[in-house]
Amino acid sequence: MSFDLPPAPLSRHQRAIFIALALFCAATRFLALARSLWDWDEALFTMAMRDYDVTMHHPHPPGFPVYIAMAKVLRLVISDDFRALQGVNLIAAVLVFPALFLFARELRLGFTTSVSAATLFAFFPNVWFFGGGGFSDVPSIVLVLFAAAFLLRGIRDRKAYFIGTFLLALAIGIRPQNLLVGLVPGLLATRKRRWWEILIALLIGIVIVGAAFGGAIHATGSLQEYMRMVREHGDYITRIDSFRAEARPPLWRIFDRFFLKQYQSPILSVIASLFVVISIVGAIRQRSRPLLLNALTFGAFAVFAWLMLDRFSISRFSIGYQPMFAVFVADGIARVGKRREWMVSAALVLAFIAYTFPALTPVRKEVAPSIVAASTASQRIDPRREQLYVGHTMMVFMDLLAPRFPYIRVVDDRALPVAPREHSWMLAEITTTRDEGFVFRRERGALWNIARRHYFDIKLAPITEHAQFVSGWYEPETEQSHQWRWMGGRSLTNLPPARGEMLLRLHFGIPGELVEQRPEITVKVNGRRLDTLIVTHDSIERDYHVLQLAPEGQPNVLELSIDRTVPSHDPPRELGLRLRYLAWGPS
Repeated sequence: MSFDLPPAPLSRHQRAIFIALALFCAATRFLALARSLWDWDEALFTMAMRDYDVTMHHPHPPGFPVYIAMAKVLRLVISDDFRALQGVNLIAAVLVFPALFLFARELRLGFTTSVSAATLFAFFPNVWFFGGGGFSDVPSIVLVLFAAAFLLRGIRDRKAYFIGTFLLALAIGIRPQNLLVGLVPGLLATRKRRWWEILIALLIGIVIVGAAFGGAIHATGSLQEYMRMVREHGDYITRIDSFRAEARPPLWRIFDRFFLKQYQSPILSVIASLFVVISIVGAIRQRSRPLLLNALTFGAFAVFAWLMLDRFSISRFSIGYQPMFAVFVADGIARVGKRREWMVSAALVLAFIAYTFPALTPVRKEVAPSIVAASTASQRIDPRREQLYVGHTMMVFMDLLAPRFPYIRVVDDRALPVAPREHSWMLAEITTTRDEGFVFRRERGALWNIARRHYFDIKLAPITEHAQFVSGWYEPETEQSHQWRWMGGRSLTNLPPARGEMLLRLHFGIPGELVEQRPEITVKVNGRRLDTLIVTHDSIERDYHVLQLAPEGQPNVLELSIDRTVPSHDPPRELGLRLRYLAWGPS
């Protein structure tokens, strides 16, 4: 087998099958079209359509410039920002089947195996679901699939080499990580091209990528500010999402989530994984070049995702390497029963459809709870008489729907405001707190496993419990939606009475001048030491599970102390610790 020669041409019968399946897959994409945006990233993308600024996370770094540019083109004929983003997704979702089919053909897989791989990929639950919203994942993977296919064709065809380079540059303009997917096909094609062809391809890539991110920098307003946000976002991923994060489980414990359970159905995950194992074992025995190339094309991104990306968003992020598994599954089916390959593939596709389709119904028919909740808050609360506190995950929806509505940020639904006020309300996702006030829900079912596990249950409720800042605290300070309190060297705070295991969540900081001195902070509840930490950053977040509570009905005393302070002259005081967020509720 040689990649220098084209695949065998399709027969008339095969072309008919391809067209019929492509039309069928395209038609089913409309079943996933969401009635409204739902998730955090969709809101950021929608705000980017109004005012592109990476420093404001409109959208988040590095800015997804090609995705936003595509949506802005559609915005010329579509009268809604979110619908324009969704339109880009729909076009990409329609092309999911032909994109993977073309890639599989360039791998020199048989027609039946190529069709099976493409159909399976189209009906993987996450691919089908996320193709109907306002996310960049499906457009990203479709572009890079076409890029990889054309680059492999570029081994023998100069025009395909240039087209593949152009498509890869566009894919990088959505997500720079797509370079990992196009790298091996690009290197294979480059080895066969002349020096001037390579130079042209490099110019194509540099111009497209440069224009994309140059446009992002220009729209943001400043290269310095753009790069600052990119660095800060990278630091955040390293500290919170990556394998270096303190709270992240060891890599071996989450291996199954990234590589075995990404189909989000226990039974279907086991079945599909068995076919993957069969394919890999068979490929090793036969030293299969097509399957090795499949693994090399997507394997680097899969490992990158495992090491660096949010483990709570695997369903979405795994779309970036799902084509590799679709090919392995289809090949495994072919190895088990060549005579029944069509039948087994069809049965597995139908199983994925039966699992996923019911989950699409509420998304297609109902406005998302996040949108209804934020809209209700902006309509029912009078900011002249009442104070709205908004949990972190709901802030973006208030900013989107009511950009001038005043509110104070808090961490979550357990939050105790640092400046308690009468007639105050909390808008937040429901974690372990009780249902109260106005509750907005979305049916879970299989959707709970397919989508990111956020925004299913939200409440807008009066705040009835408050912290009492007894001693050691200065008056609260407010700037826009931020609110905080400074203390000196020691403070006492009464937390509400509680029963059972409680979660204490603290977000605090220290003056920048103290960071080099590495001050020591001690946290106690009811006289029992929970933690002693040496501070090396000016911002700290800690969660504590508290079992030793005060007698029933009595407040729980939080004691914070720091062994170093710095003087402040306006106004005169000693500054030791700044409390940004305080939360206290069921664990």
